[in-house]
Amino acid sequence: MLLALRLAHLLAAIVWVGGTIALVFVAVPPAQRLEGETRAQLLHAFGRRWRPIGWTALGIAIATGVALAARDHAFERTPTRFDWVLGFKGAVVGFLVVGAYLHDYVLGPGLARQIRAGQPQSLRSRLATIGRVNLLLTVAAPVLGVLLSEFLRD
Repeated sequence: MLLALRLAHLLAAIVWVGGTIALVFVAVPPAQRLEGETRAQLLHAFGRRWRPIGWTALGIAIATGVALAARDHAFERTPTRFDWVLGFKGAVVGFLVVGAYLHDYVLGPGLARQIRAGQPQSLRSRLATIGRVNLLLTVAAPVLGVLLSEFLRD
């Protein structure tokens, strides 16, 4: 059971992190060179295709992470440094979920509406900032996971 949890957690994290990096560095840059409705449609298509995959992967990573922490009796029998890093990782993931929600379901659709309506794109800078922060949080989460696995081996 432990091996299955670890594999599910790792595979879900791979999908989330890899997909996020692919979108940020491969898919979005060419789309950003486009203008108007074409740009909005392409970015909407990326989001529509990625959301079910990404959110499912993130949900599985969170659920299996909680199960792994419970199995290791986190905050009960683990070293203090493990507990601090796990708490920090939980906060990172919490901020990531909030940021991803704002990006995918609030600011992204809002910017698309602005583009379609030919309005000033006042949400673009906020969307980009949240996207950059989410990328940092996305990379930080597995780094913290590696630290946690090292603490359990000590």
